[in-house]
Amino acid sequence: MLKNRRLTTALIIVIMITFASCDCLQNVRGTVLDAETSQPIQGVLMQKENRPNCKADTDGEGDFEISSISGGLFRCPPMTVVVSKDGYETQVVKIDNAGHETIKLKRTVN
Repeated sequence: MLKNRRLTTALIIVIMITFASCDCLQNVRGTVLDAETSQPIQGVLMQKENRPNCKADTDGEGDFEISSISGGLFRCPPMTVVVSKDGYETQVVKIDNAGHETIKLKRTVN
């Protein structure tokens, strides 16, 4: 009886460690536009929340792409991205994995 209990406990621990170590590759894309003119904004900093090394800048068309490894047991969670550029209001946006988001930034009032 004790041997079966130990075997069951060991099996549960192995399963828990396996599920806890499951990672997924998050990949999000999008376009950043000026809220008033709908023109693309170049040089907007796109940074994964709480991950200072996971970032990208928008290109001349306002497009960006960010990839990151994240924990996710059955599916990748949405990525939370901080969107910032001087002269514009900072936004925090959640983007579904493999999703494409159009973000409109408002200019700050001077």
